[in-house]
Amino acid sequence: MIRYFNDNEEDLQIYQPKNGYCYNSDTLFLYAFMLPFIKPRQEVLEVGAGSGILSLLCARDREVKLHIIEKNATMMEFCRNNLRINKVCANVIFGDFLIYDFLNLRFDRIISNPPFYHSGVIKSAKKTIYEARYEENLPFELMVKKIDSILKPKGEFIFCYDCKSSYKLFYTLIQYNIRPITIRFVYPKIDKEATLILCRAKKDSKSAMQVLPPLFTHNEKGFTKEVQEIYAKANTWSIKC
Repeated sequence: MIRYFNDNEEDLQIYQPKNGYCYNSDTLFLYAFMLPFIKPRQEVLEVGAGSGILSLLCARDREVKLHIIEKNATMMEFCRNNLRINKVCANVIFGDFLIYDFLNLRFDRIISNPPFYHSGVIKSAKKTIYEARYEENLPFELMVKKIDSILKPKGEFIFCYDCKSSYKLFYTLIQYNIRPITIRFVYPKIDKEATLILCRAKKDSKSAMQVLPPLFTHNEKGFTKEVQEIYAKANTWSIKC
């Protein structure tokens, strides 16, 4: 077991597979982006929770009714363990989001860092990594179609994705009347192309789209001040085992 020590009692302890998929900065950027749009007592569903990091951060900072769905058995065990250790209550669902029957459950917010690597790249042989990274495991249009059926009127879908697919994201969301209303692009440096889009989309909305100032992750000295502040606010303690 590898421990990254943090003596702050307010941190989140996140157990992750030593040789499997682990959360990265995309999830922390999504957390910082989505938090202002999450309100107390809302029904919040995370799709593809992995180790549960995004849900845990949401539950720590907002008093919500939390639901989690994850289809990988290994990651589900890590997620359950992390919820227990951090004393977070949630309705945990082991199943495939695209085929799971939510019955009468409807959600105010659906959050996700979905797989978005396209089929043309070399695929990992590890199942947890393969399922977490490659779009074929959760095609975006099928995801949005299912979200449309379980999102409350005026509900929101908040997610991150490869910014090179922005045209596809907007087209698909608008097809299902889930309009993108707030977006932000993430850049590795000020002189580099954007690599990630953070998007908030709202069902049945007629609002114009707001484009927030860009998030730059690095400068000549290392992490930018904003990224350092995001990491400090997330305050996670990663334990690989």
